[in-house]
Amino acid sequence: MDNNERGFTLIELLMTMFIMSIVTTAMYQLLFSSTNASERARGVVDVSEEARLGLNRMVRDTREASTVITPASTGYSIFIDYDQNGTIQATPSDPSGNYEDLTFSFNSASKRITVSNGYTSETLIDGVQCILKAGGTCQDVFTFSSSRLEYDTNGDGATSSVELDQSLVGNNNGVLDGQEINFVDVVSYSFRVVNSEASEKFYADAQLRNQR
Repeated sequence: MDNNERGFTLIELLMTMFIMSIVTTAMYQLLFSSTNASERARGVVDVSEEARLGLNRMVRDTREASTVITPASTGYSIFIDYDQNGTIQATPSDPSGNYEDLTFSFNSASKRITVSNGYTSETLIDGVQCILKAGGTCQDVFTFSSSRLEYDTNGDGATSSVELDQSLVGNNNGVLDGQEINFVDVVSYSFRVVNSEASEKFYADAQLRNQR
């Protein structure tokens, strides 16, 4: 028989099939890896966008507020006179109306920031966790300060809640309460949003326009 017309040996066929299986497996792994990476990236973008929308809602409503009520590290309430009638309407008889008494809250157990209006409650941001400071302690999600620099004792350009409490308008009891709350006109936000794929930190400030 002519050597040019001979077929493949069994060993050659097996080697060819083995090499093809390796190449095919590598191609599938690359394809699945690219698909998973794309899905993860899309998931991170979706989570980030949802968190930004919730944060923007808090900042927008707080800027329009006339007063900050019950400020705490895990939440606060605000009064907003939407209809400019000089009266805060906490729970209108018409559920579709404007609620002018809003409460923003962070629940560390559910990992959510919510807003409630005395009639309904909705989740603004999901997957929320505190930002860890040096030493492993949690940074407050909500902090409060004042633009009244006459009470800025350390000269850093902002009057913290501690400085308000220790000032002439405060009661020096270590809690932001009493008359000093009337001087709060800045709410600061710091938190991170965590999902199975990524973690992103968020920071923002909202200054009450009606107290400028």
